[in-house]
Amino acid sequence: MTGPTEIPVIDLSGLNAGDDERSRTMARLHEACKDWGFFWVENHGVDAALMDAVKRFVYGHYEEHLESKFYASDLARNLPAAAGDGSGAPSDEVDWESTYFIQHRPKSNAADFPEIPPPAREALEAYITQMVSLAELLAECMSLNLGLPGGHVADTFAPPFVGTKFAMYPACPRPELVWGLRAHTDAGGIILLLQDDAVGGLEFLRTGGGAAGAGEWVPVGPTVGGRLFVNIGDQIEVLSGGAYRSVVHRVAAGGEGRRLSVATFYNPGADAVVAPATARGEEAAYPGPYRFGDYLEYYQGTKFGDKDARFRAVKKLLG
Repeated sequence: MTGPTEIPVIDLSGLNAGDDERSRTMARLHEACKDWGFFWVENHGVDAALMDAVKRFVYGHYEEHLESKFYASDLARNLPAAAGDGSGAPSDEVDWESTYFIQHRPKSNAADFPEIPPPAREALEAYITQMVSLAELLAECMSLNLGLPGGHVADTFAPPFVGTKFAMYPACPRPELVWGLRAHTDAGGIILLLQDDAVGGLEFLRTGGGAAGAGEWVPVGPTVGGRLFVNIGDQIEVLSGGAYRSVVHRVAAGGEGRRLSVATFYNPGADAVVAPATARGEEAAYPGPYRFGDYLEYYQGTKFGDKDARFRAVKKLLG
């Protein structure tokens, strides 16, 4: 059970239990996708030791290679001038984060990061293999819950693009001037987040079942008990004809501590063709069929804009 702002927690071990428990777990997952668009999963099959190894790598890599560069950047050295516009509101032009992106599937660009030692590379590859298995499981469950063949999402995405954004949100001396990351939805499919055990800052805008309105910003607290956080991207919303919706989220800059975020994206391949697949009246409002690569190109310039306006523009431009 969840309260009004208590994020759902899905125990995936129920999928391997008896028929009744599997049905209840599938129903909980469907409700979380339909009414929230984001949720926690536990008993997810990703090894806790690998999760810890990835966190250690991210902290160590940041401290050795990125921290001094971040605080020497123009943004960090000139924060009021770089971020403030005199309005007192956080800047809508910059993000207080230190990030890099590694692509894993269908090709890897890990060779572009020669500073990553072999043991860390091995741990990352093992971790990503298990994360892909989790994403495929969730994709199958979403497909079935939408009344589609179990392989529909995976088949649409094939070959999927899998990549990870490694981010640190350093302590900020003037957090009122800047966001850690400005509000946006994610362009792709299923996002799996390994996040900080102690420092919060991530917030999702819940409007409730996709209803219009100002909504309520729901804080996503630090990770508890080895859980992973899941959110839905734009392509799942399009594919589901709006049954499941991608959700606006942001990261608040913090004045104390630093926040770790490891977000793995299970997305359609660039040449994958995406279109609504469900028999819902709302599906006429969605774009498609279109190449995901074309959608992504348009998204790059509209990431921090209105999602519905983006969908309308893509429908006009791409179909």
